Amino acid sequence: LRAVPVTVSLLEAGSLGLAGPRPRLTGLARAVLAQLTALHAPDRLDLVLVSADRARPVETRTAEWSWLGWLPHVRPARGQDCRLLLAHDPEQAAARTGELLRRLDETLHEQAARRAAGGSVDEAAGGPYTVVVLDGDPGTPELREAAERLAAQGAAAGIHVLCLAETPPASPTSPLTATFETAAGQNPAFRSCGAAALLTGDVATSLRLLRVAGG
Repeated sequence: LRAVPVTVSLLEAGSLGLAGPRPRLTGLARAVLAQLTALHAPDRLDLVLVSADRARPVETRTAEWSWLGWLPHVRPARGQDCRLLLAHDPEQAAARTGELLRRLDETLHEQAARRAAGGSVDEAAGGPYTVVVLDGDPGTPELREAAERLAAQGAAAGIHVLCLAETPPASPTSPLTATFETAAGQNPAFRSCGAAALLTGDVATSLRLLRVAGG
């Protein structure tokens, strides 16, 4: 079937990778974030942006995501030491991912303690949730490791990663598997996502959804 909407449950997938040419990719990401913020109040969902890929000028990255600053969902509500949850350099990215990793570690520790005591574990406990937009390569080995861990395990603490990777559209000359590998090379956390949506076709207007092993 053509022109059928593609839906993904972040609760089921845990994290989602999006890949394609830059203009289409950012448009798709805006659509995803617009839907999330329209359907979830700021006290149920916060957004964290990590856009520290040094392959693109910081001025370009800042301008491209400036619209997020108008959303109440990027205002810190968990005691974070910042004005907005937007990271455009390695220091800001380290601060934001560090906060999220501490939250993940605390949640996993609490869940392990409940299991040891014979109790049940309700992962993420119905929210509130955090969606982390990881735009490209975060830039350092430490940040890459943090991003990969958040993409793979973060859902246990209500943290869901949206990984963006700039690639050519999937096509007969660049099949889905090749596009996926290109995306994983451009954004290392892409491989840790539970699902991936790849823009396809001559003008990248179609979307193909892949379930990633382990997701």
